[in-house]
Amino acid sequence: MIRHILSEAFNALSHYKLRSVLTMLSVTWGIASLVLLLSYGNGFAIALVQAFDQIGKDLIVIFPGQTSEQAGGERAGRRILLELRDVDALREGVPTIEAVSPEARRFLPVNFGYRTRNYSVAGVHAAYGRIRQAEVAEGRFLSEDDVLHRRRVAVIGADLKKELFSGMPAIGADIKISGAKFTVIGVLEKKTQITNYAMPDDRSAFVPYSTLATMMYVRYLDDIVVLPVQNHFRQRIIEDLRAALARAHHFGTRDERAVVILDWNEFRGIVTNLSFGLQVLLTIIGALTLSIGAVGVMNIMLVSVAERTREIGILKALGARRRHILGQILLEGLSMTAAGGLCGFALAALLTKLIGTLPLLGPLFEDTSGQSDVHLAISFPALATASAVLIVVGLVAGLIPAVRAARLDPVQAMRSE
Repeated sequence: MIRHILSEAFNALSHYKLRSVLTMLSVTWGIASLVLLLSYGNGFAIALVQAFDQIGKDLIVIFPGQTSEQAGGERAGRRILLELRDVDALREGVPTIEAVSPEARRFLPVNFGYRTRNYSVAGVHAAYGRIRQAEVAEGRFLSEDDVLHRRRVAVIGADLKKELFSGMPAIGADIKISGAKFTVIGVLEKKTQITNYAMPDDRSAFVPYSTLATMMYVRYLDDIVVLPVQNHFRQRIIEDLRAALARAHHFGTRDERAVVILDWNEFRGIVTNLSFGLQVLLTIIGALTLSIGAVGVMNIMLVSVAERTREIGILKALGARRRHILGQILLEGLSMTAAGGLCGFALAALLTKLIGTLPLLGPLFEDTSGQSDVHLAISFPALATASAVLIVVGLVAGLIPAVRAARLDPVQAMRSE
C-alpha cells in the first residue's frame, strides 16, 4: 500500500513537471537564503567574540578606588592607591590566580631616527603578555630576566612599528623613550580588539616596570591585571582579590568602591547575547523567506487537488480510505519541499564557497589578515536549524491541501467537471 501511494504521488508530480520545478525553485531559494543568513550570523558571532577576547580571555582588571565605609579606624572617602607591593600581596594571598602583573602607563615621546611621536608606554611584568594575550609577530615578549635586571628593552605595537619604522626591520633597532635608549625585542601581532580599558595595544610600547621606575616616578600603578587559574567560581576569586587588598590597605572586605575590580567576562556575556540576538533575528528573516516558498507549494497543491477532484472521488468510491488520500497529497507536498530543500542546501554550499569572507572589523583596523572578518561556513547547527524549519514548512504546506482532499465527499467529487 505504501509503495502504491509513493508511486501515485511521484506520477502526479511528473505529470506537472514545469509547475513542480517552478514550485521547487521557490523552496530552493528560500532554504538557500536561510542557510546563508544562519552562516553569516554564526560567522559574525565568532568574529565579534574573537575581537572581544583579544583584550585578554578571562581577564580581571583592578583599579584604584575610594573607600565608602569606615573600617580599621580609618575614615570613609579615603583614596586607595595601588602599589607594587599589592601585586605581591595578591600573588601570595590568592592561590586561585595563575598570573598577575602591575601596569603603569605614561604618555612619552618615542623616537626612531628623525621621527618622534608621543605614545603610551606601559611598565609591566613578563606575565602581562600571557594575561593580555599579547602575541608577538616578531621577536619575543618581555621575560622575567628583563624585569629582574632592569634591561632597557621594549616590545612595540603593530601601528607604532608602522608609524616609526615605515617597513624597516624593527627587531634589534634602538629607539628612544623620553630620551633613554631602548632596544626593540618584539613586535606585537595586529589586534582588532573592540574593547579596551587603556590605550590600544597597537599604539603602545611595553617595557619592564622596574626599568620604567628608574626613569620616572611610578610608585602608584594605573591598574593590576590578573589571570585566574580557572574560569569557574569567578565571584569567589574576585572576593578573594578584594579581601587580600583589604588586608593590605585596611578597608572593609565588602567595600566594593575601595578598589574597582572589573571582570571582563561579564562584558563578554553582553557581546555573546547580542550576537545570539542577531542570529535569532536572521533565523526569523530566513524562515519568513522560506515561508514564501511554502505558500507557493500550498497553492500549487490546492490547485492540484481542485484539478483532481473527480479522480479523488473515484479513488474513494473504489475503496481508498481518507488516510490514503491524505498520505498521497501530503507526500506530494513533502516531496517538492524536500527536493527544493536539497537543491537549496547545495546552492548555499556553493555560494558560501564562492563568497568565502565578508569584511567586518578588518577595514576599520586596517587589518588585511582577515582574522576579524566574517568567514562564511555551513555549520552543523545551521544545517539542523534549516532542516527543522524546512520540515515544519513542508508539513504545513502539504497538510492543508491534503486535509482538504481527504474530506471530499466521493459522490460530490465524481460529479465535478
